[in-house]
Amino acid sequence: MSMEVKNIDAPEDKRGFTHGEIRMVRVGGATIGRGTLEPGWRWSGDIKPLAGTDSCQVAHTAYVISGRMHVRMNDGTEADLGPGDAHYVSPGHDAWVVGDEPCTVIDFTPGSAGAGSRVSCHPCGVEFRIGRGDQVDHLVAAVQQHARGSHGQEVSREHILSELLPA
Repeated sequence: MSMEVKNIDAPEDKRGFTHGEIRMVRVGGATIGRGTLEPGWRWSGDIKPLAGTDSCQVAHTAYVISGRMHVRMNDGTEADLGPGDAHYVSPGHDAWVVGDEPCTVIDFTPGSAGAGSRVSCHPCGVEFRIGRGDQVDHLVAAVQQHARGSHGQEVSREHILSELLPA
């Protein structure tokens, strides 16, 4: 039996950007983030320059606490999300805050890599693999170094962990 408690107001990682911020903690093998997105926030305006991709390539399993957000998938599918909406949005989307109220979202991301995990670098497709679960930090550092050196992009640990797949 075990228990792990962390407060999101004392985050292990905090990402600020124009029109908002995300605070993250890692507990029980997952990363839990609270995004506070201000009116005017739009993924394609605020995050795209940092991510270096045409659309968000991170899957989100999340819950809207307050405010409203609109999501448009690359295939044209659209949805409005508001307070109480639990949702899953696959990679390949844009999103933006609707209205004059900040949108607060809790995002749940698997964050624990096990033996045999792999991740591919977008857009070049270079693949990184680990053989043991204790090599996660080395995997993250290698992907970040590759993204910075080859693509001039900064990639967060959470982004890399969210894209891990079984080898």
